[in-house]
Amino acid sequence: MNGKLPRGLRNNNPLNIRWNPNTRPWQGQKSYDGEFVIFETMEDGYRAAFRVLDSYNKKHNIYSVREIIYRWAPPKDHNNTRAYIERVCEEAGLKETDLIVVDSWIEEKREDAIWLVWAMAKVENGNRYISFEDLETVKKGYYKAFPQYS
Repeated sequence: MNGKLPRGLRNNNPLNIRWNPNTRPWQGQKSYDGEFVIFETMEDGYRAAFRVLDSYNKKHNIYSVREIIYRWAPPKDHNNTRAYIERVCEEAGLKETDLIVVDSWIEEKREDAIWLVWAMAKVENGNRYISFEDLETVKKGYYKAFPQYS
């Protein structure tokens, strides 16, 4: 059964973070499959996704859902970025102009970030593999990334 799962789930890397030999390993990184990081747990994979999105906020001044997804899944990488944005917004109940502040002391902003990552995981891995029950794991990944809010 595991071989039939989407790559992101087989790798405990639900947002398909690419492996980069020029960066230090992620917390919880077990290995890589030649292209993508393999994490010990799904929580570690979600933690890494939140850390990447936090860097979009802090290093690149990228906050809107539209800007985040254009950076995450750009058209130049043969992504249908427009459809990705529309699907994430529909799944997460967000607008593409909504601002996502990943590392926020405001609970509602943290919830928006959690819903965003959950919806991105659905797009990356498929509807049949990511459900509402997975929100708990996404939240655990968030609080692993930002333990000061737990």
